[in-house]
Amino acid sequence: MHVIEFRNVSKSFVKHGGHLLLRDRIGHMLSNTKPERFFALRNVSFQIQHGESLAIIGPNGAGKSTLLSVVAGLAAPDEGTVQVNGRIAALLELGTGFHGDLTGRENVFLNAA
Repeated sequence: MHVIEFRNVSKSFVKHGGHLLLRDRIGHMLSNTKPERFFALRNVSFQIQHGESLAIIGPNGAGKSTLLSVVAGLAAPDEGTVQVNGRIAALLELGTGFHGDLTGRENVFLNAA
């Protein structure tokens, strides 16, 4: 049985040069031009069986956090399907939920509680 299965998953985002003013956003919505998009994930497929491990490595901007966000259900894929059999706990940011005054062991027990 698959614990996690990705089938042709794609996720894209609108490409823009920074923060947009409200008038610019409204102008883009009213215009007939489609915004330029970039794909963080394009046609990604894999299966993880019970007991298997997966390492996700790559340079900045490769889509690692986007892939984890899709697995955790924090972001929906534009295309494809994601099936997760079991529970997912998302700790995507380095240091998320960790208290600086506690030891690593104490932080693990605190977050596992």
